[in-house]
Amino acid sequence: LVPSKPHVAAKSSPFFSHIHINFPSPGRNVELRRRARIGSCRIKCSAEVDNGSAKVKERSVSVILLAGGKGKRMGASMPKQYLPLLGQPIALYSLYTFSRMIEVKEIVVVCDPSYNDIFEETKDKINVDLKFTLPGKERQDSVYSGLQAVDSNCELVCIHDSARPLVTSGDVEKVLKDGWLVGAAVLGVPVKATIKEANSHSYVVRTLERKTLWEMQTPQVYFQSC
Repeated sequence: LVPSKPHVAAKSSPFFSHIHINFPSPGRNVELRRRARIGSCRIKCSAEVDNGSAKVKERSVSVILLAGGKGKRMGASMPKQYLPLLGQPIALYSLYTFSRMIEVKEIVVVCDPSYNDIFEETKDKINVDLKFTLPGKERQDSVYSGLQAVDSNCELVCIHDSARPLVTSGDVEKVLKDGWLVGAAVLGVPVKATIKEANSHSYVVRTLERKTLWEMQTPQVYFQSC
């Protein structure tokens, strides 16, 4: 990826900004789009972008909610996305956030079938279609599984980790708008910690500039046609 000059992006809060990955317009042919992804897509990192004119169509977004992680590192009795938080499983917080957005048509839950009932019980409370698909060995495999279940009529795909319950509808809306404008967008936060680059002998080589570093979060949004 070839970085471009920083461009101001929609700022959702003092702590959140977005990184935009610009792909060619969805109307371009597939081969041109493939070459652009490989050789000339540009990354735009910033805090404010003018997306006021962007309007994402109603029911044009398919959400892939990744809930298949096993949470081995946490060492809890169950995957962390199913641990109770103030009376309900963590995974349901983001599900309800997405379900209340008029842009969202469906939520594809990627999870082990033994946890389907947690989501099934929400059907009477949400106004979007709910689908299920199996998780894969790695995150990318689970994303691929979710993509196979996405409605082909949905224009935007929105991928979110269910273990991130604090994402707000405002954050999601701005990432959706940015994705609609430039082809793809992801929620991220500027790095706060000091980051060192070390050589193969563990000696510090240099201190990296924090202002150029971003920690990626979710959702990740892009045109399905990409």
